[in-house]
Amino acid sequence: MGALSKIFVFERRKGMSQFNSDALKEESDPRINDVVLSTGNINQKYIVRDIVFVVECLEADLFDPAFPNEDLFLTTKRKLKLKVLEYGANAVINCHFEYQQRNRDGKYFLELFAYGTVIQFIQTTIG
Repeated sequence: MGALSKIFVFERRKGMSQFNSDALKEESDPRINDVVLSTGNINQKYIVRDIVFVVECLEADLFDPAFPNEDLFLTTKRKLKLKVLEYGANAVINCHFEYQQRNRDGKYFLELFAYGTVIQFIQTTIG
């Protein structure tokens, strides 16, 4: 993994989403912006490389009205993209995102799961 391995650090500040990209400190690979994530198939020729799975566990209450749910899967999606870069591929298709909320010792935890198929685009020529 080497240079593609990333460490995510969350800062908890009042009024700031723990999932907000401003709260996410990491060294960024510019290729990550070119990685495609899709919950369905895509209309482009490709080869299947592998199936990937990522999981996260966060201390949070999904049903708290102050919970910033619009950014819930931000780091989970980023982790999928990093796996694509490790394969030297282009996208993850047929992505599935799921969650479970658990109560442990009076604290709420969210378990986030994401998986999909890593693909690499095939170059075609017309003519």
